[in-house]
Amino acid sequence: MHGDGRTRRFAELVARSARDTAGRRGTPRDDAIEAGIRWLCLTHDVTGRRGSSKGYSLLRGWFPAFPETTGYIIGTLLDYARRTGDTSYERRAIEMGDWEVEVQCADGGVMEGLLAADPKPSTVFNTGMVIHGWLDLQEPAPSDARLAAAVRAGDFLLHHQDADGAWRGQAEYRGIPHTYCARVSWALVRLAETTGRDAYREAARRQLDWVLGMQQDNGWFAACNFKPGRDPNTHGIAYTLRGLLESAALLGHEPWLAAVRRTSDALIPRLESGGGRLPGTFDSAWAPTARYECLTGIAQLGGVWLRLHELTGEPRYRSAGIAAVERAAAGQARSGWAAIDGALPGSYPVYGRYAPLQFPNWATKFLVDSLLLRERVRS
Repeated sequence: MHGDGRTRRFAELVARSARDTAGRRGTPRDDAIEAGIRWLCLTHDVTGRRGSSKGYSLLRGWFPAFPETTGYIIGTLLDYARRTGDTSYERRAIEMGDWEVEVQCADGGVMEGLLAADPKPSTVFNTGMVIHGWLDLQEPAPSDARLAAAVRAGDFLLHHQDADGAWRGQAEYRGIPHTYCARVSWALVRLAETTGRDAYREAARRQLDWVLGMQQDNGWFAACNFKPGRDPNTHGIAYTLRGLLESAALLGHEPWLAAVRRTSDALIPRLESGGGRLPGTFDSAWAPTARYECLTGIAQLGGVWLRLHELTGEPRYRSAGIAAVERAAAGQARSGWAAIDGALPGSYPVYGRYAPLQFPNWATKFLVDSLLLRERVRS
């Protein structure tokens, strides 16, 4: 869609997104998972199947391929392949994994940002996310080349880690440490389980213990923001929680699980008192500091709470998880416009501060993941 047509669609979407959020209720459509998967496949097709496009912008159209998020979309496609028995999704996932090997940086890391003629240096978080993808492929499609790439990436992470467990400096986004790199530590735990190398596991333990040191008694995390001086958004909070949660599940470390409970027990009452609405950012007293909703983060938190229910058996986490997932799914675009049909915008309204006027590929990835979890806990 170009020119006047895209302008018209843009105006329609903004007008629809600006409506009162109180009216946005209901369960996801029966084909919400399928629609999300179709759109994720489209992000792969528009690059010539050379990685997944970062997503679609209402202002600029399709973005180039994004190595970071292509890495963890692999796991979503494999989950859907197992659900349906359709091996075409596994083939796509393999193509993505092999493409990631091709674009891996010489230092073993994964580049920051989009694939471009002048790529940026490797960063810690991007590297961890692609490790997840390579490891996801090892069970259905073992590959020495992909496993060797994952080991090189793990060694890159070890090389750049500080003694206290945090990552800082040139290999870290904006040079500052981030608690959301707990999701990187989860990748290192998985890499240790796959290779038997204790160094990866110990590096993960150091970082996750550092994350616990950043948590206040009320569950709020310092150093959870993407940019200095900003309050953390639900996207970064959810990254932090999922890394702690899955690492606790793999290693049986109760303090990490307790940290996830602490934050969840602070956020869930705010979800409930808001009628399912959760503001995009919070200050250190859990006071909302945004009026928009980060749909990406809400979808992720739904998945965190559903997994927390699976691990603890507690019904309150199941209820909160379903409520969050359904809230996010209510924002899924469903229209005749193929560029966004089935996609989730970064924010509600669509012009909110997180990925404004964009449909990032990772938002839809996390929506599909959490819808699949919802399906599992309700079966």
